[in-house]
Amino acid sequence: MGVNADSVRLVVIALLGCAAAGWLLLAWIYRVTGTWERVLTDDDQAEGGRAERITLGQIGPFVTGRRDVAGGWQEYSGLLLGPRLSLTRRDHGAKALARMGFPDGVAQKLEGEVMARFKMHVVEGGLFLEGSFEPLKVEFTHQPPRITGMAPQPPQRRRYRRVQPLEERVPAFEEQPEATEA
Repeated sequence: MGVNADSVRLVVIALLGCAAAGWLLLAWIYRVTGTWERVLTDDDQAEGGRAERITLGQIGPFVTGRRDVAGGWQEYSGLLLGPRLSLTRRDHGAKALARMGFPDGVAQKLEGEVMARFKMHVVEGGLFLEGSFEPLKVEFTHQPPRITGMAPQPPQRRRYRRVQPLEERVPAFEEQPEATEA
């Protein structure tokens, strides 16, 4: 008894459909939509690190986000595969890049370029993102302003906590005295 080519095709299509459905189900289970704030270690605080907030949005397994910084913004994009989140960060705004130490001409050339990657995991019931931040080192010349290379740096540990929106406080129900019969 031979294997029918149409049957094999149907089985492959069904398996691919099940895999896609599973991927979408995992994206529904592991939600990252919302605002996340970096948890600073004692070393970060000693070095003058400040809290940073990232706002992420999610459509299925596709994640995008933004962080406003002085003189520009950082744009995030990536994929959520189960509890694993992989993001790239693109930096925008020549003023923001200049604040990072890049000369004006180089900052303009870096506009919109990938400057870092994140490899995170959703942990503790979705309350935290934990993983690594991998910045890119930019090598450049001053005259003329030219980027000569970009190299990944060793990963740094990062942890972000979910910032819940403040719930509106509803005044407690005040009991009214019952009317007494006279």
